[in-house]
Amino acid sequence: MLLDAYRRSVKKGFEKKQSGGVVFFTIPSFVEGGLSAAFTSRIGGVSEGCFRSLNFSLKREGNIGNIRENFKRASAAAGVSYETIVLDNYEHGCGIYHVKAEDAGKGLLKETDLPKCDALLIDGPGITAVTLHADCLPLFFLDPVKRAACVAHAGWRGVYGELPAKIIQAMEKTFKSEKKDILAAIGPHICSGCYEVKEDLAMKFEEKFSGSTVIHREDKIYLDLEIAVIKQFMEAGLPPENITCAELCTACHPELFYSHRRDKGKTGAMASLISFEKAGEKS
Repeated sequence: MLLDAYRRSVKKGFEKKQSGGVVFFTIPSFVEGGLSAAFTSRIGGVSEGCFRSLNFSLKREGNIGNIRENFKRASAAAGVSYETIVLDNYEHGCGIYHVKAEDAGKGLLKETDLPKCDALLIDGPGITAVTLHADCLPLFFLDPVKRAACVAHAGWRGVYGELPAKIIQAMEKTFKSEKKDILAAIGPHICSGCYEVKEDLAMKFEEKFSGSTVIHREDKIYLDLEIAVIKQFMEAGLPPENITCAELCTACHPELFYSHRRDKGKTGAMASLISFEKAGEKS
């Protein structure tokens, strides 16, 4: 199947939900597969100023009390356990870490000693894995057969470094997942109409992923990171019907999302959360 046809065959749209004042998005196929998977908006928290209101970036805001309260609200809304949250120790790279039960709380309730990682693998209850985003792509993976999943943060470096393909390989190796069973989803991120880049970066992507990733418009160059990810899904052998794209741009919707590019760095961050454990359950 050609890339354009493959892209047209993927599912479109996350489901928007609201609970306790928190607005968030879920992936219907993942919910059906038994995973709690959510991507937050900026609505429903306690942060103020340019971080208003559901910000999860402590590095940017510097108020741990606000961040913890925001996580409590988001966890309750998404129906996952606040105490089991583990934050990725991201570096805009391709590190993948298999989270263990003893990692619960790291990065939020206690200091983290996780290696640098932009993707978190889980395989069972006891953990809520979380990545943070403010334009970079949120990537979700689920094998409902092996009950294994992954959440990832992918900026242009992660996409170019083939993090999506590496996650699929890691799930095959670690959990014996089969490609026909793996579900994948791409959450809200900066779209190709907003992501202007310089020529040198565009050329890198054009050479590696084909010209469909680069858009020339009015003497400017824009990059389509989503199509580069979808190409990796296709080449990895995932069926197109296993893939869901949110089709929401973080930069185009200031009422819903923070955007590093739109807000020139003075902004908060959304969170992606995955868990096999519902709030109140015990592993």
